Amino acid sequence: MQQNTFRIGDVRAFWDGVADEYDRINSGFSWTHTERFETALLFLPEREKADVVNIWSRTGDATQWIRKKIPGATIRNFEVSPRMIERAQVKYPHETFEVTDLHDLPCATESQDVVLSLETLEHVPDPLHFLLECHRILRVGGTLILSTPPSIAELPLRLYEHCFANHGEGPHRFRSVHSVLQALRNCGFTVVEHRGTVLCPVGPDWLKKPIEWFQQHLLRYIGTNRLGIRHFFVAEKRESRDPVWAKIHEEIIRPGLCMHSGTAVGLSEGTLRMKDMDGICVPEPTGTGPIPPVCYNASPEIHPSYPEMNASVFGKPEPRSSLLGEYNRIAVGHSTDPDVRRGGASGGILTATILHLLETEKIRGAVVLGMDPDAPWRAKPMIARTKEEILAAAQSKYVVSPVNVILADLEKEEGPLAYVGLPHQVFAIRRLQQMQHPSVRSIAYVFGPFFGNELFGTSIDSFLRKFRVKKENIAALSYRTGEWPGHMEVTLKDGKKLRMKKFHANYLIPFHITQSSLLSHDLTNEFTDLSGGDAWAPVYEKRGQGFSLVISRSEKGKTLLLEMEQAGKVELKDITEEEAIQMQSHGLDLKKRGTFLRIDLQRKKGKRVPEYGLVLAESTRTRRLFERVLSSLFVLCSLPLSRWLVDRTPNWIVGTAFEQFRTVWKACTRNMKRTGLSANSLTIRN
Repeated sequence: MQQNTFRIGDVRAFWDGVADEYDRINSGFSWTHTERFETALLFLPEREKADVVNIWSRTGDATQWIRKKIPGATIRNFEVSPRMIERAQVKYPHETFEVTDLHDLPCATESQDVVLSLETLEHVPDPLHFLLECHRILRVGGTLILSTPPSIAELPLRLYEHCFANHGEGPHRFRSVHSVLQALRNCGFTVVEHRGTVLCPVGPDWLKKPIEWFQQHLLRYIGTNRLGIRHFFVAEKRESRDPVWAKIHEEIIRPGLCMHSGTAVGLSEGTLRMKDMDGICVPEPTGTGPIPPVCYNASPEIHPSYPEMNASVFGKPEPRSSLLGEYNRIAVGHSTDPDVRRGGASGGILTATILHLLETEKIRGAVVLGMDPDAPWRAKPMIARTKEEILAAAQSKYVVSPVNVILADLEKEEGPLAYVGLPHQVFAIRRLQQMQHPSVRSIAYVFGPFFGNELFGTSIDSFLRKFRVKKENIAALSYRTGEWPGHMEVTLKDGKKLRMKKFHANYLIPFHITQSSLLSHDLTNEFTDLSGGDAWAPVYEKRGQGFSLVISRSEKGKTLLLEMEQAGKVELKDITEEEAIQMQSHGLDLKKRGTFLRIDLQRKKGKRVPEYGLVLAESTRTRRLFERVLSSLFVLCSLPLSRWLVDRTPNWIVGTAFEQFRTVWKACTRNMKRTGLSANSLTIRN
């Protein structure tokens, strides 16, 4: 179930504003107001005592109805509006009322018998998370009684608001009946009752009884239960479910938002592991114990607000550039060591920086990504402690690589360490630093490459099929070996080498790109101390050697560049922000503009999307149409039939064709992609 775009502050402000008139207005429409309590009464268990949560409670009227069925109930009333609570406490001084944000409910796990939630779901910023919390706090055998208007009630509501004096609904979104039922089941509930109510919201008193009889006797059956402008859902919790895993699975994995960072696994104390490393590569429980809450709280997919993180790392919510992030220096350059330069993906600047820190004893090692000696087609995080280990880990690894699984080992490290990761992995590290989590206390420097895309491990299988080779025969794999821009090269156990030019091997991208790559907007790794990538400009590309575009963001990063320059370890030429944007215009358009257009497309389909706290300032109709075409191509290429066909096409055909297509594509879209790209292309969402 998709999040809403409004915030809890918007909801609270509205209901604070109508609190003083709420009871007076509803007293004139007792049909619709009291019907919710009368219907809820049908489903409340009849017992002497029970632990009940009433959320949200508004002015507290539900409490008297609850006590008709459960006289000795212990009721906790949760309400969004402090002003509503003031009114409720006057009416019901012996009841307890608490302010809530409708997100994390302040109840112990499996501590409640009943959750009563009347006309709440439509006002919750994240309704899926809310339902997961309801499931968490209920005991096994407990009941959720939920009412909410369906999506078809929007038009009647507008007519109602136009014709009658009322308090309005404020920020809200009515959900379809199907989506509510599906969300309840996904959250672990068993739906035992669903019925529509309120066929006639207003009318004469003599009509009320017949309408009530009709609602109670005929709107409870499949077919007729879709009628009415208020729907009741009664759901039971029949078995326990780890609450942290439930949130990870339903909010991250099921909607396809997993970024494969390895963060949850690395923090899980052995309760999670990575599933299908060469395929979907997502966490799964090991069944060895309860999963720590930090596995969810630190995940980069959860509330990935860039303004908030920018404020935490750099002291202000808005970066210097909305395209490049915060920076204090931008330069193009390379390592002066030929081996370092040749061994890197571009100019070897990041490798040179780590080596400099090691040589000057500012770090004891660096978290880097090497190749797994036991499965050399996979990348594996490691702590490199020598020059040889750092050089061996150089170059890009384009396959999914959950670097942060190494967090399980970092807690024991004395440090200081450098850390190298992709933007989503770095985001998790910065969040853990906010939390002062022991797993990151040894990390003194944070670096990272630019991030265009990640590919599933199936991309390796696709590459090997062209040579009729199996992964088990691989001795070594490199994605960008040799002179810039490099070759993808596989060395077999018999010594034979399989090679494909870098731009030819890029054919794998549309067929095996991860969904999270297409929904990630951070090209230049904005929360690092220092980040770098290829300097894509004709003046550098023609030289046939690697040049890095390097961005210093913190004082640490700026100082390191200066030290290395003075020591003669790197050659750098400062450039302007505009020049850097032109160099990376293709990638910036794909990430900073295309990502938000793709998010809008996903949102319109009702899918859950990442909320970065940013909005695209503008986009042309042509660019939006282009994004639809591009998104359709990605979908088409991801189909099993498409992969089957490309796997059986000779590499000299598909590689050459892809490079030619790339050249023509870039030329045709060059002006469109560069138009409107500026430092202010994105703004902070209000």
